[in-house]
Amino acid sequence: IIPYIKATANEGDPASVLTAMDTFGRYYPMYKLGDEKGRILAGLVKERQPRRSVEIGTFLGYSAIWTASNLPRGATLTCVEFEPRHAAVARELVRFAGFANTVEILEGAGSERVPDVRRRVGEGVAADMIFLDHCKECYLPDLKLMEGAGLVGKGTIVVADNVIYPGAPDFLDYVDTSRGRYETTLLEAAFEYDQV
Repeated sequence: IIPYIKATANEGDPASVLTAMDTFGRYYPMYKLGDEKGRILAGLVKERQPRRSVEIGTFLGYSAIWTASNLPRGATLTCVEFEPRHAAVARELVRFAGFANTVEILEGAGSERVPDVRRRVGEGVAADMIFLDHCKECYLPDLKLMEGAGLVGKGTIVVADNVIYPGAPDFLDYVDTSRGRYETTLLEAAFEYDQV
């Protein structure tokens, strides 16, 4: 994907990088948030203006570029990607899009990197936004680890992809508004693999 993006997108132009990734995905189906959910994520970022954001499950950097494109000046995004090859591609595409100084991509499981994310967000400070898009059965245990580390606080927005399908029922039960822990809103969007 890197040669394709560099041949068809403009360096420093995140919109062109996202468009090229979408085009590449039409020929070579891949995991990515997709344009519809990308716009939803971008809208949340624009609305909330997070200064310190976290993303678990970065894959090739598509959602990180959507997020970074809409962050306020001086804000940061710390990403965690399990697969080293994917992290390497994400780093290069994020850099090519112009966000090398905004986005940091760590390798490893989300659960293992919580202490590192904690240090990068800042001791004693909660993240403003957390985006979960990794193994669905990991959403709840990883959220609880982040809560325990103080990364989730009053006002932290937690965004999670594909909670209905393929689904994260234990996560949904935990964050259900009636439980009093979170105020939850479900947003409908097409499942990205159905769009290929």
